[in-house]
Amino acid sequence: MNVLFNNPQLYVIEYPGLDALEILDKRNGRMGLLRGATADRMRGEFSQFLTQDHNEEEFEEFIDSYEGILDQPVSRH
Repeated sequence: MNVLFNNPQLYVIEYPGLDALEILDKRNGRMGLLRGATADRMRGEFSQFLTQDHNEEEFEEFIDSYEGILDQPVSRH
């Protein structure tokens, strides 16, 4: 498990052995697990997005573009 990104709004974890990414939207308490080609695409888009400076609104819009796959509520055990 590798933490790719962590800030007050978003947490992105990579699982290299599973070719998977877990994305946690901290604002809404929702998460999603991406695998295979979808994980690869998100990894590339996210890496490209982070190469530039963005204001908070742009960052939130980027996260919101993945809202459809963030379909699991986060729960604590």
